[in-house]
Amino acid sequence: MTDIGVDYGRGRTGFAASRSGVVLPLDPLLRTTWEGIVKRLRDIQELSGEGTVVLGLPLSASGRPTDLSREVEELALYLKGKGFSVELVGETGSSLEAGRTLGRTGERDGRDDSMAAMIILKRYLGLP
Repeated sequence: MTDIGVDYGRGRTGFAASRSGVVLPLDPLLRTTWEGIVKRLRDIQELSGEGTVVLGLPLSASGRPTDLSREVEELALYLKGKGFSVELVGETGSSLEAGRTLGRTGERDGRDDSMAAMIILKRYLGLP
C-alpha cells in the first residue's frame, strides 16, 4: 500500500509517495488539470499499490478557508468520485519549508511542489 501526498496548485501540482516507510518526492505535474491529476495518481498506484491520497489544504495564516482551499475541497470530492480514498491535511508552511530544504529563495520549477507534497504526506503519517 502506498499513500500519495499531493500539493495542489493551479499551475503546478507536486506529488510524493510513501514506500517501505520512506517518503519520497515524485515528478511534479507542470500543467495542472484535474484529469491530469487522476491519471498521475492512477499511474502511481499501478506501480506501487493503492493507498490514501493526502491532499494539502491551504488555509490562511489564521486558519481560515481561502479560495484555493475551497478548490482543494472540491478536488477531494472529485477524486473520491473517481474511487480514491482521500484525506485533507493542513499544508501551512509546507512550501516555505520545501524552498528552504532545496535552498531556494522564491524560484519554483515544480520540485518545490513535490517537496511540499512530501512534507504534507509526512505530516499525515506522523513522520519527522
